[in-house]
Amino acid sequence: KFPVLGAAVGSLNGATSERIFVGPKHLNVLESVKVGPGDLRGLIDFGFWSFISRPLFLWLRWTQQHVASNWGVSIIILTVIINVVLFPLRLTSMKSALKMQKLTPQVNAIKKKYEKFSLRDPRKQEMNQEIAALFKREGASPMGGCIPMLIQFPFLVAFYSMLGSAIELRQAPFLWLHDLSSPDPIFILPILIVVTTLAVQKMTPQAGMDPAQQKIMTLMMPV
Repeated sequence: KFPVLGAAVGSLNGATSERIFVGPKHLNVLESVKVGPGDLRGLIDFGFWSFISRPLFLWLRWTQQHVASNWGVSIIILTVIINVVLFPLRLTSMKSALKMQKLTPQVNAIKKKYEKFSLRDPRKQEMNQEIAALFKREGASPMGGCIPMLIQFPFLVAFYSMLGSAIELRQAPFLWLHDLSSPDPIFILPILIVVTTLAVQKMTPQAGMDPAQQKIMTLMMPV
């Protein structure tokens, strides 16, 4: 037995004619139902970055139909391609972080020179100017590592949003998984995510971060 959803639609002034769609949010099906000048594709909520999520899904579906019949393999193929395309941004971010890390001792020395002054002391401004001059002289920028990450962020969020909205992944098998829309029953994937994220954290430069804080972040972020 299943609960029945009741809906009452009508007008007190006469007969009412309505069209009701009852079915899965399958993109092909929704696109085939014409409503006025458009269709029902808007019923699938791809999130804020839908203008990125929807093309990613169409690309994923094309890959599943023409390259790899398995949805899990198709997701891996897309992930690899996206990472290759975004690699120059990540490389730029890592280079910037390495440069900042190299300058950390000099920045700390400047800060130590001015640590006896309070935050309201005008001489604190001289400290900021001295640090800025150091960055300019060495061609480094605190924002150099952030901008590439901000450019990648929409693609990351859009990709996850797309995977969470695709009904095609329901009951789609992959290796030991019987349903890609459900959690891993034996937790292999979560463990792999923690291990790989920990490895990336270890390899990523953490410029200007306190060693104790860096240790906490290295352990907590993967978890």
